[in-house]
Amino acid sequence: MARSKHQTAPALPPANTDVAARNDGAALRHAAALAHDLQVHQIELELQNEELQLAQMALAVARDRFIDLYDFAPVGYLTLDGDGHIVEANLTGAALLGLNRKALTGRPFVGFVGALDADRWLKHLPGALAQDGGQRIELALRPRGGALLYAQLDCLRVVSDDGVPMLRVTLTDVSQRRLAEMDRRITANVVEAREADRRRMAHELHEELGQRLSALKMDLGSLPASNPEQGRRIADMLSALDDAVATVRRISTELRPMMLDDLGLHAAMDWLAKDSARRLGLTVELRLDPGDPPLGERASITLYRMMQATLEHMARHAQAGNVHIELQRRPGKLLLSLQDTGTSRPAPAGAADQGDANQPLHEQARMLGGHLEVAPVPGGGQRYTLHLSVDQPVDPP
Repeated sequence: MARSKHQTAPALPPANTDVAARNDGAALRHAAALAHDLQVHQIELELQNEELQLAQMALAVARDRFIDLYDFAPVGYLTLDGDGHIVEANLTGAALLGLNRKALTGRPFVGFVGALDADRWLKHLPGALAQDGGQRIELALRPRGGALLYAQLDCLRVVSDDGVPMLRVTLTDVSQRRLAEMDRRITANVVEAREADRRRMAHELHEELGQRLSALKMDLGSLPASNPEQGRRIADMLSALDDAVATVRRISTELRPMMLDDLGLHAAMDWLAKDSARRLGLTVELRLDPGDPPLGERASITLYRMMQATLEHMARHAQAGNVHIELQRRPGKLLLSLQDTGTSRPAPAGAADQGDANQPLHEQARMLGGHLEVAPVPGGGQRYTLHLSVDQPVDPP
């Protein structure tokens, strides 16, 4: 009886069934999480790939821009090795030297330097390779099949990946600047020679002809007059001699104002203003800073000549009026201003064919080393302003 009860008792499920079910659920959850992580990682990789593609495109654009900037820059770029041979060149540098880049590679740069500057370059090269920082030199270059040109070379020492020192060189064509400097020097020499001739002629007129006329006047004045007619003739000749002496002094002063050498610029300008007002029928007002500015002979004569020429010009091309003259100092320059308050005269017939009436003044200002500006004045008249740099060769060093 007891055995039958034991046999009919309900059977219990195996203990490992729940464990297996739990394990299967965990595996499914792990697989789902892993799949999710893989999807997230795939999305991240796709985003990174897009970013890399965009970066690659930006690098390609930057590379193309760099190539354009390098090859088509307004200055030439060269890379030289330690022996001064050309390793690299941009298109501008190749054009300046007159060969294509392939033909330039390996050539010594000294072969393109003018004969008179070759030694200077060979002395400059070792120093530029041994020193840090930029080194500058100007050379005359002889391009292949081209005319001589002047170039400014800015050299910078760099070290290659294998530790060899090299030079990065920029070539800037400064031929126009050098030609302008040569033109200014030639013009300055011409002006200086002209002033020397004027000084000599003024000295001869004043010291020789003037003194001879004065001596002749004294001799003539000592002659006795035997009758009134002879006395009147002597008086007329003495008057004519006085006029001749005055004319000689005026011409001598116009050629070279002695007081400019003896009394300074301000005294000479004051005399010129008064003399021009008397001769040209102008009312001249002169304003100067107290004391003569410490100027050299060239700057002083430039200011004096421009004031003289401008007053003559204003008397010819403007009706009589007030002329205000002012000399001012500015940092690095002098300003001479002449303002006419008169009204311009009507242009004569055919004036259109005569060009700008102010052009002679512009040319004279340029020859003297300055720059002239002409501007209308409200109410009539014009203002002439000479800009004279104290750093130009019109001033002594």
